[in-house]
Amino acid sequence: MFKENLFKNKTFLVTGASSGIGADVALMLNELGAKIIAVARDEKKLLEQQKKVKNKDNFLIISKDLSLYQELDKWALKLSKDINGFDGAILSAGISLPLGLNAFDYIGVGIKTFNINYFANMQILKGLVDKRSKIKDEASFVLISSAASKKPGKGMSLYGASKAAIDTSIKSLALEFAPKYRINSILPGYVSTPMVQNNSQRSGRDLNAIQQFYPLGIGKVENISPLICFLLSKGSSWITGQNFVIDGGGGISITF
Repeated sequence: MFKENLFKNKTFLVTGASSGIGADVALMLNELGAKIIAVARDEKKLLEQQKKVKNKDNFLIISKDLSLYQELDKWALKLSKDINGFDGAILSAGISLPLGLNAFDYIGVGIKTFNINYFANMQILKGLVDKRSKIKDEASFVLISSAASKKPGKGMSLYGASKAAIDTSIKSLALEFAPKYRINSILPGYVSTPMVQNNSQRSGRDLNAIQQFYPLGIGKVENISPLICFLLSKGSSWITGQNFVIDGGGGISITF
């Protein structure tokens, strides 16, 4: 699909790298020659990921709780300086806790959701684009949003809002970063990841019923990773500030 060693001598930060989309794209980028700094909270899962990679010397893992966002800018700055600058980042870490407005802890869950899904990402970006970070010119950032930012389903007001905040912010940040860096977001539809499957079980949604609304079927993580790789590559050098929906046609007829 992509040229061998497309990302040779490139270094990328991947958050949420222990499962789902983050895990898959970390493996793909490593296979394409990139050095990966894989970040997630669960060290055990990261170690399992490390066993799967093609180029083990180019896959470093860091266990980090991104919900503690206040110091993430300093952490990201130090990390970038230590590895002599990133060529980009894929910010994929996130949580989804379906909840109705009348739930007892609606605001508390909202704060937790925004801390991880939005503020953590902004803090990491702040550190990465710091003048002292040694980040490479033409670096590209890809944030994993969700189709729920445009069409949230029942109980998804907090999650959808946190992702909509990302989609809005990257448009402003694209203007701040240009012409040195690029930033885009990807809005996956219903992709079979552990988080999405857990949400379906909590809400009692039947996967077979959901699948009928997707002309191309329910998505897989490997349907998302190629677009991420393209947005990191020189082939997308004239693309920034965009929100890319990739949902197998599901957005035509359903809510997420």
